[in-house]
Amino acid sequence: MPVIDKASPIPYYEQLAELLRREIDAKQAQGEAYQLPSENELAEQHGISRATVRHALDELERDGWIYRQKGVGSFAVVRRVEQELTQLASTTEVMHRRGWSLVSKVISLEQMPAAPHVARALELAEGAPVYELRRLRMVDGVPASVQTNYLPAALCPRLEENDLTSSLYQLLESRYSLRLWTGRETLRARGAAGREAQLLEIQDGAPAMYAERITYAATGVAVEYLEAVWRGDRYDFKVTLTRSA
Repeated sequence: MPVIDKASPIPYYEQLAELLRREIDAKQAQGEAYQLPSENELAEQHGISRATVRHALDELERDGWIYRQKGVGSFAVVRRVEQELTQLASTTEVMHRRGWSLVSKVISLEQMPAAPHVARALELAEGAPVYELRRLRMVDGVPASVQTNYLPAALCPRLEENDLTSSLYQLLESRYSLRLWTGRETLRARGAAGREAQLLEIQDGAPAMYAERITYAATGVAVEYLEAVWRGDRYDFKVTLTRSA
Protein backbone atom coordinates (compact mmCIF):
# COMPACT_ATOMS: atom_id res chain seq x y z
CA MET A 1 0.00 0.00 0.00
CA PRO A 2 1.34 3.51 -0.83
CA VAL A 3 2.12 5.66 2.18
CA ILE A 4 0.67 9.06 3.00
CA ASP A 5 2.37 12.19 1.69
CA LYS A 6 3.75 14.17 4.65
CA ALA A 7 4.22 17.25 2.39
CA SER A 8 0.57 17.34 1.35
CA PRO A 9 -1.78 19.91 2.93
CA ILE A 10 -4.45 17.19 3.15
CA PRO A 11 -4.79 15.93 6.76
CA TYR A 12 -3.07 12.63 7.43
CA TYR A 13 -6.27 10.89 8.49
CA GLU A 14 -8.03 11.88 5.23
CA GLN A 15 -5.11 10.60 3.17
CA LEU A 16 -5.08 7.31 5.06
CA ALA A 17 -8.84 6.88 4.71
CA GLU A 18 -8.57 7.38 0.94
CA LEU A 19 -5.66 4.92 0.65
CA LEU A 20 -7.68 2.33 2.55
CA ARG A 21 -10.73 2.90 0.32
CA ARG A 22 -8.59 2.19 -2.73
CA GLU A 23 -7.13 -0.91 -1.11
CA ILE A 24 -10.61 -2.19 -0.23
CA ASP A 25 -11.84 -1.54 -3.79
CA ALA A 26 -8.87 -3.41 -5.27
CA LYS A 27 -9.33 -6.44 -3.00
CA GLN A 28 -13.08 -6.65 -3.57
CA ALA A 29 -12.67 -6.31 -7.34
CA GLN A 30 -10.66 -9.54 -7.10
CA GLY A 31 -13.43 -11.14 -5.03
CA GLU A 32 -11.33 -11.21 -1.87
CA ALA A 33 -12.48 -10.64 1.70
CA TYR A 34 -10.30 -8.04 3.37
CA GLN A 35 -9.21 -7.53 6.95
CA LEU A 36 -7.42 -4.24 7.45
CA PRO A 37 -4.01 -4.10 9.13
CA SER A 38 -4.11 -3.33 12.84
CA GLU A 39 -3.95 0.22 14.17
CA ASN A 40 -0.35 -0.37 15.28
CA GLU A 41 0.65 -1.71 11.86
CA LEU A 42 -0.92 1.23 10.03
CA ALA A 43 0.65 3.74 12.42
CA GLU A 44 4.09 2.18 11.96
CA GLN A 45 3.75 1.86 8.18
CA HIS A 46 2.81 5.51 7.71
CA GLY A 47 4.79 7.06 10.53
CA ILE A 48 1.73 8.56 12.19
CA SER A 49 0.06 8.27 15.58
CA ARG A 50 -2.54 5.65 16.51
CA ALA A 51 -4.94 8.51 17.21
CA THR A 52 -4.65 9.60 13.58
CA VAL A 53 -5.19 6.02 12.38
CA ARG A 54 -8.23 5.72 14.65
CA HIS A 55 -9.62 8.95 13.17
CA ALA A 56 -9.32 7.51 9.65
CA LEU A 57 -10.97 4.24 10.69
CA ASP A 58 -13.77 6.16 12.41
CA GLU A 59 -14.46 7.94 9.12
CA LEU A 60 -14.50 4.70 7.14
CA GLU A 61 -16.83 3.06 9.64
CA ARG A 62 -19.18 6.05 9.64
CA ASP A 63 -19.34 5.99 5.83
CA GLY A 64 -20.08 2.26 5.75
CA TRP A 65 -16.76 1.05 4.35
CA ILE A 66 -15.68 -1.07 7.33
CA TYR A 67 -16.95 -2.65 10.51
CA ARG A 68 -14.99 -3.44 13.67
CA GLN A 69 -15.00 -6.43 15.96
CA LYS A 70 -13.64 -5.73 19.40
CA GLY A 71 -10.47 -7.68 20.02
CA VAL A 72 -10.41 -9.02 16.46
CA GLY A 73 -9.87 -6.12 14.05
CA SER A 74 -11.41 -4.05 11.26
CA PHE A 75 -13.00 -5.64 8.18
CA ALA A 76 -14.22 -4.31 4.83
CA VAL A 77 -17.98 -4.33 4.49
CA VAL A 78 -19.31 -6.57 1.71
CA ARG A 79 -19.50 -4.45 -1.41
CA ARG A 80 -22.92 -3.09 -2.24
CA VAL A 81 -24.92 -3.33 -5.45
CA GLU A 82 -25.56 0.02 -7.14
CA GLN A 83 -28.20 0.90 -9.70
CA GLU A 84 -28.49 4.19 -11.56
CA LEU A 85 -32.12 5.27 -11.56
CA THR A 86 -31.88 7.30 -14.75
CA GLN A 87 -31.55 4.19 -16.91
CA LEU A 88 -34.04 1.41 -17.64
CA ALA A 89 -32.07 -1.81 -17.24
CA SER A 90 -32.71 -5.30 -15.98
CA THR A 91 -30.94 -6.64 -12.90
CA THR A 92 -29.03 -8.99 -15.19
CA GLU A 93 -27.74 -6.08 -17.28
CA VAL A 94 -26.74 -4.06 -14.22
CA MET A 95 -24.73 -6.92 -12.71
CA HIS A 96 -23.02 -7.93 -15.94
CA ARG A 97 -21.87 -4.36 -16.56
CA ARG A 98 -20.08 -4.45 -13.22
CA GLY A 99 -18.65 -7.90 -13.76
CA TRP A 100 -20.57 -9.37 -10.84
CA SER A 101 -21.93 -12.90 -10.68
CA LEU A 102 -25.74 -13.09 -10.78
CA VAL A 103 -27.75 -16.27 -10.20
CA SER A 104 -31.55 -16.28 -10.45
CA LYS A 105 -33.65 -18.97 -8.80
CA VAL A 106 -37.29 -19.37 -9.80
CA ILE A 107 -39.42 -19.65 -6.68
CA SER A 108 -42.76 -19.87 -8.45
CA LEU A 109 -44.51 -19.24 -11.77
CA GLU A 110 -48.27 -19.16 -12.02
CA GLN A 111 -50.91 -17.83 -14.38
CA MET A 112 -53.75 -16.16 -12.49
CA PRO A 113 -56.46 -13.50 -12.75
CA ALA A 114 -55.01 -10.04 -12.23
CA ALA A 115 -55.65 -8.62 -8.77
CA PRO A 116 -57.06 -5.06 -8.78
CA HIS A 117 -53.73 -3.32 -8.10
CA VAL A 118 -51.95 -5.42 -10.74
CA ALA A 119 -54.69 -4.75 -13.30
CA ARG A 120 -54.44 -1.01 -12.65
CA ALA A 121 -50.68 -1.03 -13.07
CA LEU A 122 -50.82 -3.01 -16.33
CA GLU A 123 -53.92 -1.17 -17.61
CA LEU A 124 -55.88 -4.41 -17.86
CA ALA A 125 -59.41 -5.38 -16.97
CA GLU A 126 -59.62 -6.75 -13.45
CA GLY A 127 -59.29 -10.53 -13.60
CA ALA A 128 -57.45 -10.56 -16.94
CA PRO A 129 -54.92 -13.41 -17.09
CA VAL A 130 -51.39 -12.52 -15.98
CA TYR A 131 -48.26 -14.47 -15.17
CA GLU A 132 -46.82 -14.07 -11.68
CA LEU A 133 -43.11 -14.89 -11.71
CA ARG A 134 -41.26 -14.81 -8.37
CA ARG A 135 -37.46 -15.14 -8.32
CA LEU A 136 -34.59 -14.88 -5.85
CA ARG A 137 -31.65 -12.92 -7.25
CA MET A 138 -28.23 -13.74 -5.78
CA VAL A 139 -25.19 -11.50 -6.33
CA ASP A 140 -21.75 -13.01 -5.78
CA GLY A 141 -23.45 -15.92 -4.03
CA VAL A 142 -25.35 -13.73 -1.53
CA PRO A 143 -29.16 -13.24 -1.66
CA ALA A 144 -29.78 -9.66 -2.78
CA SER A 145 -33.42 -9.39 -3.77
CA VAL A 146 -36.76 -11.13 -4.11
CA GLN A 147 -38.53 -9.99 -7.27
CA THR A 148 -42.09 -10.63 -8.40
CA ASN A 149 -42.92 -9.84 -12.03
CA TYR A 150 -46.48 -9.60 -13.31
CA LEU A 151 -46.82 -9.94 -17.09
CA PRO A 152 -49.98 -9.88 -19.26
CA ALA A 153 -50.45 -13.45 -20.46
CA ALA A 154 -51.68 -12.19 -23.83
CA LEU A 155 -48.29 -10.57 -24.49
CA CYS A 156 -46.13 -13.55 -23.56
CA PRO A 157 -48.03 -16.81 -24.19
CA ARG A 158 -46.51 -20.05 -22.90
CA LEU A 159 -44.04 -18.17 -20.75
CA GLU A 160 -43.43 -21.34 -18.73
CA GLU A 161 -41.68 -22.93 -21.71
CA ASN A 162 -38.77 -20.50 -21.45
CA ASP A 163 -35.62 -20.32 -19.34
CA LEU A 164 -36.58 -17.85 -16.61
CA THR A 165 -33.27 -17.94 -14.77
CA SER A 166 -31.66 -15.51 -17.22
CA SER A 167 -32.62 -11.97 -18.28
CA LEU A 168 -36.39 -11.53 -18.44
CA TYR A 169 -36.05 -8.31 -20.44
CA GLN A 170 -33.92 -10.03 -23.06
CA LEU A 171 -36.49 -12.82 -23.29
CA LEU A 172 -39.39 -10.38 -23.75
CA GLU A 173 -37.52 -8.55 -26.51
CA SER A 174 -36.14 -11.57 -28.38
CA ARG A 175 -38.96 -14.12 -28.01
CA TYR A 176 -42.02 -11.85 -27.84
CA SER A 177 -40.79 -8.82 -29.84
CA LEU A 178 -41.61 -6.45 -26.96
CA ARG A 179 -39.14 -3.60 -27.17
CA LEU A 180 -38.91 -2.20 -23.66
CA TRP A 181 -38.61 1.55 -23.74
CA THR A 182 -39.58 3.41 -20.57
CA GLY A 183 -40.38 2.67 -16.94
CA ARG A 184 -41.86 4.35 -13.89
CA GLU A 185 -40.39 3.30 -10.55
CA THR A 186 -41.40 4.01 -6.96
CA LEU A 187 -39.10 3.34 -3.99
CA ARG A 188 -39.82 3.15 -0.29
CA ALA A 189 -37.98 1.90 2.77
CA ARG A 190 -39.53 -0.80 4.97
CA GLY A 191 -38.66 -3.87 6.95
CA ALA A 192 -38.34 -7.29 5.37
CA ALA A 193 -41.03 -9.64 6.59
CA GLY A 194 -41.78 -13.34 6.76
CA ARG A 195 -40.89 -15.43 3.74
CA GLU A 196 -38.95 -12.64 1.99
CA ALA A 197 -36.70 -12.21 5.03
CA GLN A 198 -36.04 -15.97 5.04
CA LEU A 199 -35.16 -15.97 1.35
CA LEU A 200 -32.86 -12.96 1.79
CA GLU A 201 -31.24 -14.59 4.83
CA ILE A 202 -31.81 -11.57 7.04
CA GLN A 203 -33.70 -11.08 10.28
CA ASP A 204 -37.42 -10.47 10.18
CA GLY A 205 -37.93 -6.70 10.15
CA ALA A 206 -34.38 -5.93 8.93
CA PRO A 207 -34.10 -2.78 6.76
CA ALA A 208 -35.03 -3.34 3.12
CA MET A 209 -35.75 -1.25 0.05
CA TYR A 210 -39.06 -1.92 -1.67
CA ALA A 211 -39.41 -1.01 -5.34
CA GLU A 212 -42.39 -0.99 -7.70
CA ARG A 213 -41.84 -0.58 -11.42
CA ILE A 214 -44.15 -0.41 -14.42
CA THR A 215 -42.30 -1.03 -17.68
CA TYR A 216 -43.68 0.04 -21.05
CA ALA A 217 -42.92 -1.10 -24.58
CA ALA A 218 -42.02 1.37 -27.31
CA THR A 219 -45.68 1.20 -28.39
CA GLY A 220 -46.77 2.52 -24.98
CA VAL A 221 -48.26 -0.80 -23.83
CA ALA A 222 -47.59 -1.75 -20.19
CA VAL A 223 -45.53 -4.95 -20.31
CA GLU A 224 -44.42 -5.55 -16.73
CA TYR A 225 -45.38 -4.69 -13.19
CA LEU A 226 -42.51 -5.45 -10.80
CA GLU A 227 -42.48 -5.68 -7.02
CA ALA A 228 -38.98 -6.12 -5.60
CA VAL A 229 -37.53 -6.25 -2.11
CA TRP A 230 -33.80 -5.52 -1.83
CA ARG A 231 -31.59 -6.11 1.19
CA GLY A 232 -30.87 -2.75 2.77
CA ASP A 233 -27.28 -3.74 3.56
CA ARG A 234 -26.49 -4.79 0.00
CA TYR A 235 -28.11 -2.36 -2.38
CA ASP A 236 -27.92 1.36 -3.20
CA PHE A 237 -30.02 3.32 -5.66
CA LYS A 238 -28.21 6.24 -7.28
CA VAL A 239 -29.53 9.18 -9.26
CA THR A 240 -27.79 11.99 -11.10
CA LEU A 241 -29.31 15.40 -10.37
CA THR A 242 -29.15 18.44 -12.63
CA ARG A 243 -29.93 21.93 -11.41
CA SER A 244 -32.68 23.58 -13.45
CA ALA A 245 -32.22 27.06 -14.85
